[in-house]
Amino acid sequence: MAEIRAFRGVRYNLEKVGDGGRLVSPPYDVIDAKLQQELYDANPSNIVRVIQGKVDPADGEENAVYVRARDSYRDWLEEGVLEADDTPSIYVYTQTFDIHTPEGVKRKSRQGIVALVEIQRLGEGGIYPHEHTMPGPKKDRLELMRHTEAAFGQIFSLFSDPDFHARSLLEPHVQSSPLFAFDDSDGVNHAFWRISDENTVNRVCSFLSTRELFIADGHHRYETAVNHRDERLGDGGEEGAGYCYRMQTLVNMDDAEGMAINPIHRVVTNVSSDDLARLKSGLGKLFETKEIPYTDVDAIGREIASRAEPARPCYGALLGDADTVTLLKLRADVDVAALDKESHSEAWRMLDSGLLQLVLSKILDLGTESLIKGEKVRFIKMEAEVRQAVRDSSQNVGFYLNPVGMKQLRDVVLAGERMPPKSTFFYPKVFTGLVIQDFNLS
Repeated sequence: MAEIRAFRGVRYNLEKVGDGGRLVSPPYDVIDAKLQQELYDANPSNIVRVIQGKVDPADGEENAVYVRARDSYRDWLEEGVLEADDTPSIYVYTQTFDIHTPEGVKRKSRQGIVALVEIQRLGEGGIYPHEHTMPGPKKDRLELMRHTEAAFGQIFSLFSDPDFHARSLLEPHVQSSPLFAFDDSDGVNHAFWRISDENTVNRVCSFLSTRELFIADGHHRYETAVNHRDERLGDGGEEGAGYCYRMQTLVNMDDAEGMAINPIHRVVTNVSSDDLARLKSGLGKLFETKEIPYTDVDAIGREIASRAEPARPCYGALLGDADTVTLLKLRADVDVAALDKESHSEAWRMLDSGLLQLVLSKILDLGTESLIKGEKVRFIKMEAEVRQAVRDSSQNVGFYLNPVGMKQLRDVVLAGERMPPKSTFFYPKVFTGLVIQDFNLS
């Protein structure tokens, strides 16, 4: 298993720069131009200037944006905007949030432990990916890491702790007020504590070092960390140095009250009239179908959930008509394994995203590689946007998927497989800037 250890985190000096909520940001990969400007305006020292700085058209050199990121980081350290903790610590990060279910609004609270994790190749050393990733900006993140010699964003991973042992060790330390807390624009409350008590730190890290880790969010960041470590060691670097570890937020996957996995729906684009007819015919052979009027999202969710069975997934589909939902329940006599040319595990085939990938591949000849790359298929988190996409074009077909269960995730990963891309959306996102890993300190 990978070694888990404490580190001297670099944090904002709130006495000098004020409100912590105006200094942090969502992960870099969800920051568009509008949000980038809002974060720039929030505070001159907002972390966005490092992780997703603006590109100046007048930049003469290719790496100017990374040079500015490095300079900002170094300047903030020299000016006391950022300060390193004096002793190795672990950190507790809670997010309290509302989720909307077909039964109503539910309040949840998720606790994460921020610590360093020894870098291992995925699938080795007890660290596992859970889904295929889209081609991502690994080169961009590698350049940022090279220039700053630091890691800013979190990798969000899961571990199993059904007895809540880690939480019981931390509980006395989170009764005090957090270092800082804030509400983000989505109404999520973020709170952050530092734990430096040596006995507690050692016991928590020792326990976590016995756990398998499943990457929930941050596959690209993890793969970048592996590449950076290999690069440094190849240049004569030292085993066990700071770049051989990567800061992660570790969350107990057995904490049902704190976990929220939202589905990511599918829209197949540019479906010709012939292909739509072929799709409807093919779906009718594989699924029991029932058409219902589109009323509201919660009602559709309740209808789908009431019809689903463990071995017979049920979807909602908009087959070229935004006002009619076709409920699709897998027929009892369908041999799903016969659809599977790649011999996936039973756990993979029973995923909504897995079965749908097999079905689309069979009926529309959409190859696995095409689906992984997102060609022909759009991945959409909001149910209303699926309907809007079908309204925008009768050549678009939408599929409403159910959330992946934690047992499903574990079964697929331990079978040595990855889910199809965009199978899970862990909510809420883990923010960047609460603490920084400086490789020269860790």
